[in-house]
Amino acid sequence: MPLTARQRSIHNKNGAKRGASFKGKRKASEGEYLVTSAPSDLRSIGYPGGALALVLLLTVRLLSAQYGHISDCDETYNYWEPLHYLVYGNGLQTWEYSPAYAIRSYMPLWLFAVPGKILSTMMTPVAVFYALRHILAILTACAELMFYKAICHEFGVHVGRLWLFFTLPAAGAWAAGAAMLPSAWSLALGGAALACWWRRRYPPAVALTAASVIISWPFTALLGVPIAIDMLFIKRQYVEFFKWSAISLVVILTPTVIIDSWHYGRLVVAPWNIVAYNIFTDHGPDLYGVEPWTYYFVNGFLNFNVVWVLALSSPLLLLACTAMYHRSMRAHFCSPYWLDLMPLALWLAVFMPQPHKEERFLYPAYSLIVLAGAIAFDCLQKMTFAVGTELFQWRKERERRHYLAYTGQIMIICIIWTGTLGLSRIGALYTNYHGPMRILRSLPETTDTEYVCFGKEWYRSPSSFHLPENYEIRFIPSEFNGQLPAPYADAKNATRLIHPYFNDLNQGDNRTYVQPSQCHYLVDSDIGKPTPLQPFYHKDPLWEIIDSVPILDAEKSHQVFRAFYVPILSSKHNVYANLYLLRNKMLFA
Repeated sequence: MPLTARQRSIHNKNGAKRGASFKGKRKASEGEYLVTSAPSDLRSIGYPGGALALVLLLTVRLLSAQYGHISDCDETYNYWEPLHYLVYGNGLQTWEYSPAYAIRSYMPLWLFAVPGKILSTMMTPVAVFYALRHILAILTACAELMFYKAICHEFGVHVGRLWLFFTLPAAGAWAAGAAMLPSAWSLALGGAALACWWRRRYPPAVALTAASVIISWPFTALLGVPIAIDMLFIKRQYVEFFKWSAISLVVILTPTVIIDSWHYGRLVVAPWNIVAYNIFTDHGPDLYGVEPWTYYFVNGFLNFNVVWVLALSSPLLLLACTAMYHRSMRAHFCSPYWLDLMPLALWLAVFMPQPHKEERFLYPAYSLIVLAGAIAFDCLQKMTFAVGTELFQWRKERERRHYLAYTGQIMIICIIWTGTLGLSRIGALYTNYHGPMRILRSLPETTDTEYVCFGKEWYRSPSSFHLPENYEIRFIPSEFNGQLPAPYADAKNATRLIHPYFNDLNQGDNRTYVQPSQCHYLVDSDIGKPTPLQPFYHKDPLWEIIDSVPILDAEKSHQVFRAFYVPILSSKHNVYANLYLLRNKMLFA
């Protein structure tokens, strides 16, 4: 039945503002008591208040910043390395930062370079690295708090608490929460924009969407499409939409263009350049590898397990639940489900068919995936209650019981199950791949410039931030024939120099390599078989092992037990190799 004015007021006020403890109570929204016959059937629902939710989110995100590894070499070479250059004056440059292409913006890097420069006067480079990750984690947690409170307002506190308890142990959210990647920034900015939209705060919704598009990733404009539809075609707020779009464009794009044009030495609009490269070039990003159509389905299950399955099933479950009760599932002041979930549908519709697939491409939709999963599970609870009412006459036992009173145990089982799988995945990631984050800690202090080289393990570099001062990263020849970064030139106008060895065809160039004999230290492994270009340097008497860490040999390990950590069984079914830090005896003789 329709809500009264007082009920609408309670719904609006209590959806987001609660105390710090789990004692926060509120009456279920209309969508939560459609299965009952009258408002008298409502019961209070306990859920984490804003302060407690923030503490939980901060705790998990800060842990991911401290113990998570860098899962994508693009994060290292396209963000941490140029950031290291801005802070310390040296680092590795990729072709994307060449003035000939200029598809990456320096603007977002300066937002972290400024605090990085301040921290560098008090900390070592590796301490600055983790401090910046902690800043990222805090910002992400704050954006997630906004998202959580908006869910409670728009979808009801039961869906809100489901979202929170599904998100906290999710491996995908763990990986993205402190990543120095535009897609991770868009996860926070896009989530905050949607949160403002659901609270009917249209100006910040438009501004945050613009910030996500211009500063982080232009393709996140997809997430703002339903906001535009709501403002232009439903609310007809033409003036507000175009006014705040124009203001956001001037305030955000202008400094971005100024900073990038100064760095590149010519007029540059980096957001447009990256769109043009990915859409209007003959090859686009496909030359960096293509994946089968099943890639995101498998990856989604690894990162969200049962929640991913629920999210994909949400449209069917919403239709079934609506049909079962023969009426709308939403209060009249809420947007329809099709509009609220449109950002996720658009994102999956655009990115899943693309041949070039990467895990980070789904980061901006991670919070929406969990939301769709929470909504789907809420539908399952409602339908379970309806079936139980018909078969077991649950309603006749006690007329005033709410559907959650009968399905609460199912919810707890699902939360425990998804949480266990999520923690198992996080445990596997740490156990199997955290070694490269520690391998460079054994480097001694030096006053002379010394090279740390990577060959076949080039993609495991944790960035120049993990080197003590006066060390620099270089690459030696290996079987990999693609393009690798090169050092920024030792010049004041280094960002403006065009090097002939950079190209957008992923073609390697020997001019960017050094020979092993020029390396003071070398990172090597005993994975695979030795070749003329990739010998086992750790067995060469000219090299001395000074440290080693375990690293998963994926090809020799069991698919399930390498994906999820299971005590005892994982150690039996997985094979671990060694990642070595070697010292060149000849250069230290």
